[in-house]
Amino acid sequence: MTFVLFMQITFVCLLGAISPGPSMMVVINNSIFKNKLNGILTALGHGFGIGIYALFAVIGIGLIIKTNFYLFIILKITSIIFLFYLGIQALVKTNHVEFNEGSVKDGIQSFFQGLSISILNPKILIWFLAIYSQFMSSNNDIFFNLSLVLIASTVDALWYMLLVNLVTSKNILEFVKDKSYLIKKIVGCLFIILSIILIIDLIK
Repeated sequence: MTFVLFMQITFVCLLGAISPGPSMMVVINNSIFKNKLNGILTALGHGFGIGIYALFAVIGIGLIIKTNFYLFIILKITSIIFLFYLGIQALVKTNHVEFNEGSVKDGIQSFFQGLSISILNPKILIWFLAIYSQFMSSNNDIFFNLSLVLIASTVDALWYMLLVNLVTSKNILEFVKDKSYLIKKIVGCLFIILSIILIIDLIK
């Protein structure tokens, strides 16, 4: 893989990662309402999920999912339910937010939330199929194909880890602590609104 090709792949993966959406909301939510470590674990989980989809796209399994309408719909509906659940959870929890507390259980949960929000979004797979088709060839060796997977996973995780550091910076975090109850409810509403928009888009 040449340096120019490496930069091209990295750039398109970065464009996909920085696009606002459900994933960004989940990462930010865990960063400010749990702690920085949980945000990083969410980012790593999301990056791992992206790597799985990149692998599917590279080895062609993604084509099966893309052409199976029912499987595609099931994934989309599951993703919407997951977002709606996160929104309801944020609204019904009335306990005070402890920003500095954390546990192994919280960390594991955050990792799997990041993994889930990426795996349950079939649009990510379609994006990889569209983008990576430009780089796929029967002449590709194992190293090249493995590089495609690792670049996608690493770029995604690093972007969200950068985002975690931005939203947990001192000034932003102090503001969030001061308005934590209100912000948490707003975030919950945004999750629910987003899930409703997605379900309306699905049934059109």
